[in-house]
Amino acid sequence: MKKYITVITLFLAVLALAACSNTSSSKKETSSDSSQLSSKPKIKGFSYYGDVPQNPKKVVNFAYSYTGYLLKLGIKVSSYSLDLEKDSPAFGDQLKKAKQLTSDDTEAIAAQEPDLIIAFSTDKNLDKLKKIAPVLVIEYASSDYLDMMTHLGKVFGKEDQAQKWLSSWKAKVAKAKKDLSSQLSAQTTFTVMDFYDKNIFLYGNNWGRGGELIYDSLGYKAPEKVQTDVINKDGWFGVSQEVIGDYIGDYAVVNVNQSTKEAAASLKESDVWKNIPAVQKGQVLEVDYNLFYFSDPMSLDKQLPAFVKAVKKANQ
Repeated sequence: MKKYITVITLFLAVLALAACSNTSSSKKETSSDSSQLSSKPKIKGFSYYGDVPQNPKKVVNFAYSYTGYLLKLGIKVSSYSLDLEKDSPAFGDQLKKAKQLTSDDTEAIAAQEPDLIIAFSTDKNLDKLKKIAPVLVIEYASSDYLDMMTHLGKVFGKEDQAQKWLSSWKAKVAKAKKDLSSQLSAQTTFTVMDFYDKNIFLYGNNWGRGGELIYDSLGYKAPEKVQTDVINKDGWFGVSQEVIGDYIGDYAVVNVNQSTKEAAASLKESDVWKNIPAVQKGQVLEVDYNLFYFSDPMSLDKQLPAFVKAVKKANQ
């Protein structure tokens, strides 16, 4: 009998250990699913600090150029840096509950309890941010606007989603080019511009404002002087009202929003502007600065039909 009781006790102990093992394994698997770490792929311009999660639940993002990429990939962004992010028609209400922060707000950032912080390589507070949470640091312009989608897809294990959008974008652009071919030749030139503190600025193919869409995706040209002074140099260039005519191509794409409409109106009233051939032909496309500022997938998807509509309207 004693031997029988011993055997039964031993058997029950084995069952209990197996149950504990299964429970532990189940918990481990569940934990792994929710806190899987990024493979930290080696990408030019990307640096990783700490255990970067593949599926972050709360991202404090200071690299505002990439907000639309994150949202498109289904990554929750819990903070934004610029009003332009919050006010972008492309993002809708996806940042409605997000909190506006700067990287100086270390206490507020810590209070958010983020599982990932994303910042530009030029952020002066990187060392402080690294003490709060894992940090993904991105060097601006280290990748072009389309490659960035692929790169972020790799970091967050969403390569299929990234490639799906890229294929869709390629098809949309081909359709738009065909649609515009009866109105624009392949040699048509565009000048992309906006205003800041009443000053006029021109942009190339890597600073948003529609540059990536027009020069890269659609393949239209920049005037020679824009190519020389803007694209071949810093990518942006400030010009005076007196010489703006030297930089305007067949079309001018003028980014305007509520804060810059007075500066735009002042330029429109000038004799210099009125004597520019593109202006006299009605080939000035005034676009929404809030929509055209970024060059992420969500913004591009809305910029393309807006641009096509503006060109058609100018050629009615």
